[in-house]
Order: sequence, then structure tokens, then C-alpha cells
Amino acid sequence: MNENDPLKIAVPDRQRELFRRFGQVANGFSSEDVNGAAANLIVNSLRQAYPTRARAEVAYDELFGRIKSLLVSHYDLLGRKRGVFPFDQMIEMPLVDMRPPGRR
Repeated sequence: MNENDPLKIAVPDRQRELFRRFGQVANGFSSEDVNGAAANLIVNSLRQAYPTRARAEVAYDELFGRIKSLLVSHYDLLGRKRGVFPFDQMIEMPLVDMRPPGRR
């Protein structure tokens, strides 16, 4: 992670490590799949942490307020996405042999 990455600054080491592991496991899944799985994790962790619906709803609203604030910080004043994350993804593709069939 880049030293200026907001995730590195905003979260404790344990959360950052868990995020790194989630990212590894989520590799190859669509954004929709990742969002759905993350939503299920949030709902289940809140349900287990708060014994009443009222307290769970307050915690949910506070959490999503922080999440929204973090999300909008990644866009400039005109609403365009900022390039704040390093582009260190590994894109892999199988070897393509372009030689004619008789010359392989």
C-alpha cells in the first residue's frame, strides 16, 4: 500500500490486515459478489454485537455514515474519481502461441 493511501491512514493494522485477506479471497469475483458478501458480513457482525434492533440500527447508521464519508472522499469536487490508490494489480493471462501450427 502507498504511504498516502487513505485506507492505510484511516484504519488500524488489524483492520488493514483483514482487508488485505478479504481482497485476496475476493480475487476473481465480481464487484457485485464482493459487495453482497461484505454486506452479509456487516449484517451478521452487527446482529451478533447488538442484542436489540434499536441498538443495531444506531450502530448501522453510524457505520454507514463513516463509510459514505470515506467513499465521497475518493471523488473530487466535480464528482470525478480521484486516483488515490496505487495501481499495483497483477494482471495475468495465459501464454498465447502465435506461431503457425506447423512451426510450434
